[in-house]
Amino acid sequence: MKSKTARLIGSAAVVMLLAILAGCGGVKGDYACQGGLLDSLKLKSGGKAYITMTMFGQKLEKAGTYTVDGDKINVVIDGESMLFTKSGKTLNAGGMPGTCTAK
Repeated sequence: MKSKTARLIGSAAVVMLLAILAGCGGVKGDYACQGGLLDSLKLKSGGKAYITMTMFGQKLEKAGTYTVDGDKINVVIDGESMLFTKSGKTLNAGGMPGTCTAK
């Protein structure tokens, strides 16, 4: 009976681990932004970041970098940092950058 219980506990642990890993999805992808200056944000492999924004009727595209530390994503464009907090499919920087949601 002990071996059956041990297998059941082991199986439950594996299922829980898979559920946790599934919820910890990466940040790479395309995001639509609102509530701030950004129109869109793209986070690519290798720590490459791309933003688009519209200023004075002109669409601007800029490239930069990003790093991830837990649920914090730091995007650096032209030497300026934007710190986003990840919650589900949303990256929230508040203020000027706004909130970006995965497409």
